[in-house]
Amino acid sequence: MRHAWLILAHNEFAVLQHLVSLLDDARSDFYLHFDAKVKELPSISAERGRLIILKDRIDVRWGTVSQLQAELLLLETAHQSGPYAHYHILSGVHLPLKPFNELVQFYDGHSGEEIVRFWPEDAGDADFKLRRFHFPIQNFKNPVPWRRNLCQKAWTAVLKVQKVLGIRHLRSCSFWKTDQWLSVTEAACSHLVRHKDSILKKYRRAFCPDEYFVASELLSHRDKPFKFYDCQQLLFVEFDRESPKLIPLSELETLRKTPYWWARKFTGRDAEIVRTHHGATRTDPFIKIIQ
Repeated sequence: MRHAWLILAHNEFAVLQHLVSLLDDARSDFYLHFDAKVKELPSISAERGRLIILKDRIDVRWGTVSQLQAELLLLETAHQSGPYAHYHILSGVHLPLKPFNELVQFYDGHSGEEIVRFWPEDAGDADFKLRRFHFPIQNFKNPVPWRRNLCQKAWTAVLKVQKVLGIRHLRSCSFWKTDQWLSVTEAACSHLVRHKDSILKKYRRAFCPDEYFVASELLSHRDKPFKFYDCQQLLFVEFDRESPKLIPLSELETLRKTPYWWARKFTGRDAEIVRTHHGATRTDPFIKIIQ
């Protein structure tokens, strides 16, 4: 059965082409979403798989509901051409660490399961990111210093007011955190697409809801229980404060010797980066800003 590779891309297009080439197979359909901020689309090609570039593009801003909009758009677009064995959400700076046939064998061995990597339960993280109202955060990582600083100061002030007044919402909801990068079944994709509007409304004022919405929405659906496979070796990534460390392409062969299936965040640029290979660092600094 075919696999749908749903890819969110905004830079490092040489890495993106390498990703497509490593997954290029008759069993692969590629769906590419380029951030609306990309002015000139790169030329990406596949020889054996089918490649679809989405015409509708979202202006994706880190930490905001726009990330969900782009992911749901990819799921919805691919679902129209399904069914697929799995729908895989990837970034354009992912690379597989296993040969294609071994990778597909792994996924096919978990047919009917949602393949994710759960994070340790942290009630404070969910309370901070999902039960508070986060605005304005559109320019949280704006490259223009004054816009970024103004946004972060306003955001912090709004959160302090909510803390003093005890303002919360979504109090009755349960949340489960995973990596944003995961694989869902046909049934799960159908459920998420069918409830797209309510999902976007629910998380429109959340912070980094992409870490929560898939598992939380599926596990909260009692009428149809979804089966999850928690794969702690799904993704290799290390963090430097809030950002994943860059991995030079030259390190791909070294990482292939690890037990991980995927790694990110690869860069095609030459870089001298001091790294260790002890697994993912699960540190999230934003939870420390305002409790």
